[in-house]
Amino acid sequence: MGGITAEAFASSPPRPSTVPAGTPTPPPEPLSEVPYHGYSFPHARLKRRLTHANKTPLVLVSCGSFSPPTLLHMSMFSAAESYAHGTGFELVGSYMSPCSDTYGKSSLVPAHHRINMCRLAIEQTGSNAMIDDWETLRRDEAGRPVYTRTADVLKRLDEQLNDVLGGIQTPDGTFVRARVMLLIGADLALTMSDPKVWAPADIDVLLGYYGAFIVERPALCTTQAAIQPLSKYRDNMFVVPPSFQNDVSSTKARAQIRNGQVAHDLPRSVYDYIKLHHLYQGSVPAQQKVDKKSSKPDLGMVSPRLPVASHR
Repeated sequence: MGGITAEAFASSPPRPSTVPAGTPTPPPEPLSEVPYHGYSFPHARLKRRLTHANKTPLVLVSCGSFSPPTLLHMSMFSAAESYAHGTGFELVGSYMSPCSDTYGKSSLVPAHHRINMCRLAIEQTGSNAMIDDWETLRRDEAGRPVYTRTADVLKRLDEQLNDVLGGIQTPDGTFVRARVMLLIGADLALTMSDPKVWAPADIDVLLGYYGAFIVERPALCTTQAAIQPLSKYRDNMFVVPPSFQNDVSSTKARAQIRNGQVAHDLPRSVYDYIKLHHLYQGSVPAQQKVDKKSSKPDLGMVSPRLPVASHR
């Protein structure tokens, strides 16, 4: 089940991949976590039985700050679902995974607001996406929020879906493992070849083991520029053509709100929530700022997430 497209990588012939075809082995080690008070893995909207016996069950995961969630975030899910119909995958679930309050961006509002806004965005747009708030609930021994790498988010979702829930049932009654993949924009993919932004070991997990559905963002970057440096993972990358105006960004929406403008790129319920709670207006309150020294990941100067991305 090969990946790519985007005019078959600008009509270039396939290159030998340094990543084994299919799903590489061995898989990443699952995370050992103590359950957090009040948390349960969301799966109410997970399709537990395949419709097509010859397809692979697919679960898409969008990781980010969602500060705030935009219409683009929600449109990416629908575009990916439409695209998946023409592949060997059958989409059985989609997740939004808001990052921890330790992410370290001054524009980040507290997690409970971001989760509430994601919930409103899902309700208004009629999306089947689910919110997994595990990242926001993780704490260290002192009770402080813990930074979580994107690779660890996918590892844990894989474990919950396939080891805890037992996978997805096929029409003949057997169970198979769901394929977990990232859902990202091409602008984020453009950064993944930069070792100063992403740890290469994490990219091996994210793209080498799991893979990604990459939504084209022609207003921000060319798809070829984004995926060419990642060509060794080509079998695990699936390029989703844009079916909507997608120069939207959370950064743009925040600027509009600070300037007293109506942010038309947000679901109306999200915009109303922001106004009700006076979010993103004026300077960031001191209590919302994060001590970056305490929030650094354990990878030295390398961040396993994109520090400043337009879709976050």
